Amino acid sequence: MNIRCLPHLNTKQAWLSFCKREVSCCFTEQPEAMVDFQTTYLMITVLEQNTRQGKQAMKYSLGSRTSMAPAWKFIKACDFNLQRMIDGLAQINFDGNVRDNSLLKAHTDLTVRKFFSRDRLIISPGNLGRLIPLTAPPAHWSLRDLACLLANQQFRDMRTEQLALPGNDQFMIEFRGIPTPEIQETLVDIINQPEQWQVRPHPNDTQRLIILRQNTPLCSFEPDFSAATKAAPRGTRWTTSIG
Repeated sequence: MNIRCLPHLNTKQAWLSFCKREVSCCFTEQPEAMVDFQTTYLMITVLEQNTRQGKQAMKYSLGSRTSMAPAWKFIKACDFNLQRMIDGLAQINFDGNVRDNSLLKAHTDLTVRKFFSRDRLIISPGNLGRLIPLTAPPAHWSLRDLACLLANQQFRDMRTEQLALPGNDQFMIEFRGIPTPEIQETLVDIINQPEQWQVRPHPNDTQRLIILRQNTPLCSFEPDFSAATKAAPRGTRWTTSIG
């Protein structure tokens, strides 16, 4: 799913606005992070501009099993400043007694964990950039344009193109035994390894685009520019919450 990218979470008003949203997670630009307030736990994934895979990122979990109050007290103790939270957490010695850290002494019910993220499909906002919906076809299709379409689900009639029939006069025939590729996985691969991917108009249908990997057709679809009317005002960057 698309996750909103906020400029920051470094003020009280920014946190209050974030907590009022239906979606409990967001990206932040300054500092680069992913924040997820899951019921009683605050999850902070620290990202850097070179983070191309979520498993490279450090993640912190703060909270209590019974109440969101300890996590909220921690936020207030850091003056509602996400950068201050991250800086403080980075100074904690997790090999020793975490409670010895002055940042946590006043929060007796707060449990803090540090671990590597398991979310492979998370890319830092600075690395990814803003993938806004397309409102019209470009003069020449690029991987960037393709990423915008996939990120904002601006496609319809997705078909596999993974079976070439030698000697057939058609460029590619759909083989129904091969499922269409998983879109989010494909988008991550396009971002991580752009040299392996191409996009171009379908040779047999000018209304469709065909995606190729290492010059081998993978799938095709019809761009849906009407979807931009719903997605554009949100100003999101793309990522996924699937691990």
